[in-house]
Parts: sequence; C-alpha cells; structure tokens
Amino acid sequence: MAVTHHQDGDFTVLSINGRFDALGARELKNVVSLLLDGKIKRFIFDMAGVNFIDSSGLGTLVGILRRVDKEGGLFRITGLIQNVLFTFKMTHLDRIFDIYETAAAAMAAV
Repeated sequence: MAVTHHQDGDFTVLSINGRFDALGARELKNVVSLLLDGKIKRFIFDMAGVNFIDSSGLGTLVGILRRVDKEGGLFRITGLIQNVLFTFKMTHLDRIFDIYETAAAAMAAV
C-alpha cells in the first residue's frame, strides 16, 4: 500500500493505493499521527486506489476516526470502489464514517 498526501484548501487529502491490510495499516497510522502532531485536523481519505480492505484496515480507520474526533477534527472518506464500499456496508461502517464520492463533495459538506 502507498500513502501520499497534499493540502487542498483547509483539508489534507491522503491518497491511499493498493491493498489496505495490516502492513498498510501501520504505515497509515504513522502518517496520520505525524500530521495530527503537526496540528493538522481536517482529513479526506481518498481511497479510490484501494482495491482490497481487510479487518486490520477497517480497524485502523476506526482508530483514526476516534483520534481525529478526540482532537476536534474532521474525517471524510471518498472514492470507494464497489467491492470496498460493499465491505463498509456489510460491517455497517458506512453508518459511522462520512463517505462521499469525491473530495469536492466532502469539502462542500462542511
């Protein structure tokens, strides 16, 4: 899994690509932790490049959401492909996360 990030207005957009499993989860946690330590609190996770997510990936996202909420930030997910969105729906995590089709839609919802 690869994680890159850039600033888009008030949001930091993290682009996630590849398999989101235990190895990728650790990398993502480290990146987000560094950003939060740097006082960045508004995130969009662009997951259009994620072709697979397992329980480690889902658990990591829940943990990140809790930390971002605790810090008073915003956390949005965008670009879920069909099979990854299906996983969110099957686990009812689509009810917990703010999920949008595009980053523009996520930013406009603020």
